[in-house]
Amino acid sequence: MHANTQDFQVFYKAVGVAGGALTAGGSGDAVEVASGAVDRNGFDSAQLLFTGTTNCAAGQTLKVTVKVAESEDGSTFGADETLANAVTVAAGGAAPQSFCFRVDLRVANRERFLRMRVTPDLSAASTDTAQWGAALVLGGADEFPVR
Repeated sequence: MHANTQDFQVFYKAVGVAGGALTAGGSGDAVEVASGAVDRNGFDSAQLLFTGTTNCAAGQTLKVTVKVAESEDGSTFGADETLANAVTVAAGGAAPQSFCFRVDLRVANRERFLRMRVTPDLSAASTDTAQWGAALVLGGADEFPVR
């Protein structure tokens, strides 16, 4: 198959990691969510995209922590490596507010399987809310089109 730069899907593979809703100080807030095992075989790089909308009061924030662990067999993972630690992705003010936070990840020298962990954290006590999702986009494929 001939691929050109207009054929975006032949160059990348997106894998859903997690998502959900959270309320400050309540359901889903500061709760770590883990993906399943993601097979990165055949790819050199990746980006984790953390995106969504939030209603943060003035002076309040939404922060995210992102971690990755590696495995050769997809079931026994090593220690987590923190890629982003409590990074502010949205600050209060205008509501609702959209956000998109990107974490670049070189995967060529990593073990075959990755597990992502995402922890969204609203700073307010009880009123702020957010809807979020995370996806791992694998790129730098060894062959085209990507399967």
